[in-house]
Amino acid sequence: MSVHMYGNINGPYQPPKIDVFEQAKEQSNKPIRFRDTEAGKDLPTVTLNISSEGLKALHGTKLPGSADVEAMQKQRKFEFEHQPVEEFYNRISREFGEKIEKMRVENPDKKVTITDKGNTLLDCFKSIADEISAGYADDTRLRFVIDSDSDDGYRRLSKNEELDILQQEFEDFVDVRFGKTHQENVELVTKQMEAVIKVNRQRGITNVKQYKPEIIPEDYLEKILKQAKMYIGASN
Repeated sequence: MSVHMYGNINGPYQPPKIDVFEQAKEQSNKPIRFRDTEAGKDLPTVTLNISSEGLKALHGTKLPGSADVEAMQKQRKFEFEHQPVEEFYNRISREFGEKIEKMRVENPDKKVTITDKGNTLLDCFKSIADEISAGYADDTRLRFVIDSDSDDGYRRLSKNEELDILQQEFEDFVDVRFGKTHQENVELVTKQMEAVIKVNRQRGITNVKQYKPEIIPEDYLEKILKQAKMYIGASN
């Protein structure tokens, strides 16, 4: 079962920087003042200067109907750091499929072997593990899981917890793709195809392509999972 995670998928949160004075200078259309009209031409000139600190204080006051800027910033930061993250199982499946398809396109005459698939799987795993380790090393990665017992409904993960989740979902994917269930499905399809070929031959149809199931070595699964565990162990 995949773990639903949340985090800062676009890196550390950067609060928006708004310079009110600079924005005012960039305005191309200047408003028409009353004293510039015929009716207000005799009014005395009044000048009002507000410092940057004063303007910030003015916008930060909680007047009736005004927004709480500080609360809004906190809410934006929370939402930024708790975005839904693609599950490891789905990501491994997607990246594995993309890499295999790329191999087939770039070398159409070369058959993608079971060894190629195993190496590609491990490359996907290592790439994600490296990404996790690097993110925690420079303190830029935040990942959470839902926790009803916490104050805000989430619990922050540690590096080792996230690597454990990656390891488990990698094992789940490898088992589904190359494990016992996969082998049982392959055997079922093989029997069905053999039955179809037999019927076609009885009907005189002999140009039916023979179905060749993917042969997976006996220790294939064990080797892949062992290498993945060793890689995580070396990175801690």
